[in-house]
Amino acid sequence: MRRVALAFAVVALAAACGSSKSSRQTTTRTTPETAYLTDVRVTGDAVTFAFKSAPSQVKATFQPKSQLAECGSGRPVRLKGAAFAVVHFQPAASAEFEGEKVVPTYTGPKRISGPGPVLEIAKFCDFEADLGWAVGVAKNLTIHVSRAGSTVTVRFD
Repeated sequence: MRRVALAFAVVALAAACGSSKSSRQTTTRTTPETAYLTDVRVTGDAVTFAFKSAPSQVKATFQPKSQLAECGSGRPVRLKGAAFAVVHFQPAASAEFEGEKVVPTYTGPKRISGPGPVLEIAKFCDFEADLGWAVGVAKNLTIHVSRAGSTVTVRFD
């Protein structure tokens, strides 16, 4: 067993000791690109989110009103409606960093009213590449998420 471990250590050490720059491998970025929000639109039965690039993950689920809370402070999020959905985009944000400067990519309102069945939406999370919006709807409806390029539409019917 010692011989196998010693042989493995020698091979690993030899592999790490390349002397020429041309033999070095470059590492590739495995972290998905952050999707930066640029626009939010509310229509009767849908909310459309536009990004600079498409978010890797979109999760939309209904949640009890009692669990609607801001992700940083834990403060309750009050919305019009009888049913409440939360939509999370990851990795995503509404501002990007340019050196030490924070530059908003979304400058619209954090709360938007709708004509129904979408009654109101509110941004409740924008922390550590998790961007979340809460959606108040008139009643519990089926959630449909669709993507077209860097646009995500969440429709209720």
